[in-house]
Amino acid sequence: ATTGSSAGGDDDFEPQERELHGPTLAEHLQQQMVGMRLSAEEHAAMHVLIESLNEDGYLADSLEDIAAGLLDDDADDEQRRALVERLQMALKWLQSMDPLGVAARDLAECLMLQLRARPRSQAQAVAVIICKSHLDLLARRDFKKLAAATGAEDDLLKLAHALIVSCEPKPGRPFGRSEGAPVVPDVIVQKA
Repeated sequence: ATTGSSAGGDDDFEPQERELHGPTLAEHLQQQMVGMRLSAEEHAAMHVLIESLNEDGYLADSLEDIAAGLLDDDADDEQRRALVERLQMALKWLQSMDPLGVAARDLAECLMLQLRARPRSQAQAVAVIICKSHLDLLARRDFKKLAAATGAEDDLLKLAHALIVSCEPKPGRPFGRSEGAPVVPDVIVQKA
């Protein structure tokens, strides 16, 4: 369906398309905010962070850069500090929402947010250590150096690796609008 003017039959298809795709990541997060008791300032800070997320669900800009974009040029250091603190609190709330791993600043933080929500175990603790300090070794599959760096036995490393692999590296992916989705034509014309 095309997105035409409000007059005409094309609009009849839009609600079906929305149902087919489901909510966007921003809509999903804003729905979760409904039950939170937030002041107007806290609500605004959460909204700004949600709008700052990229399509993978990461917070690409630093809180300082986001704050700088919101403040006037003549704002003083105290105003900047207060806004950054408000954004830091909003970030903690946002990172506790579904999907886990959302609003991470990098892959390591994304994985750690998900792992810390798992039941505590030795494998979970080793997985957190790997994500925090040794993702480069994991990417190279250098399990000997990982064992030396973490002090974990092979079996425990395998369990930790399985936990990490089960995490979603792009929390926004399930909410993305698939641009590459195949278009099914209404009519196919063939030369006879």
